[in-house]
Amino acid sequence: MKTTNKENSKLNNTALYNPNVEIMNLEILISKLKGICHEIDPYTELTLSMKERLIDVGIEEFNDPFALTNQLLFMTENAIEKLASLKEEL
Repeated sequence: MKTTNKENSKLNNTALYNPNVEIMNLEILISKLKGICHEIDPYTELTLSMKERLIDVGIEEFNDPFALTNQLLFMTENAIEKLASLKEEL
């Protein structure tokens, strides 16, 4: 029986998907986000190293302290929820 490219793509994506790797990546992200949350003071000038840490987790806008704080909290909450969901599936 001949398989289509779409079927092959699904098989390859399934073979590459590893929930344990995703769980590990989420745990690392959560750890980074929590560390930033504990150390950051968004109402003062951010150091270069803090800006680099923010960029590392996907935050590139630093000018609005309120938006920065909200984004950090939102990202942390989403990562924690996704991690819990993945762990329940195993």
